[in-house]
Amino acid sequence: MKLSRQARLATAAAVALTAALLLLLPAAAGASTRALGAGTATFVLDPGQTGTLITNGTPPYAMSPARLSFGASVIRLTMPIRGGTWSPSGLHGTFLLRGGLVFVEPSTPTWKKLRLTSWRAGVNNSSGFSILVNGSRHAGFFEENLMGSEPSIVTIKGHKYVKVTNVLLFFDATSVNAFTGVFGSGPADSAPFGAVTFLARLK
Repeated sequence: MKLSRQARLATAAAVALTAALLLLLPAAAGASTRALGAGTATFVLDPGQTGTLITNGTPPYAMSPARLSFGASVIRLTMPIRGGTWSPSGLHGTFLLRGGLVFVEPSTPTWKKLRLTSWRAGVNNSSGFSILVNGSRHAGFFEENLMGSEPSIVTIKGHKYVKVTNVLLFFDATSVNAFTGVFGSGPADSAPFGAVTFLARLK
């Protein structure tokens, strides 16, 4: 049976609409926020600034399960990722880190300590890093520069991971005040802390 022109147009419109909806499905699925699983945040610390802190008598120590390693020319801080969220459509998210750093200045009769724990690393243009400073929450602890960072989805052993490279961190007013409040002095405002790469499994 031969279809009329109006019927053919209606059929073509229905096919086109179905195709458009099918094309939109992956985008809609990708737009939702996804949970993150375990992973690793690897910080390459600025050797000059870290050396200055050590020379000033406030060396950093890793708090388990974080690890701090000193190489010939590279100082690395490795912190496990315990979860977080990621928005594939907006290419931004939050990584929840385990462990931390403690800076210690031996003094009499007690040691002065600055503990940085419970790191929440926001990779976006607003929140930045939120850190517990000696037990009190401080948002925006580091100034964050994402201009050279590269977010991507990589596959490792059949599992998909979110990878964000080269997130640059600098000391800002919050971190400078934290050091000054405990030790009487600290890093200069806008001094480099280092660069971090995040790698976390996408659930």
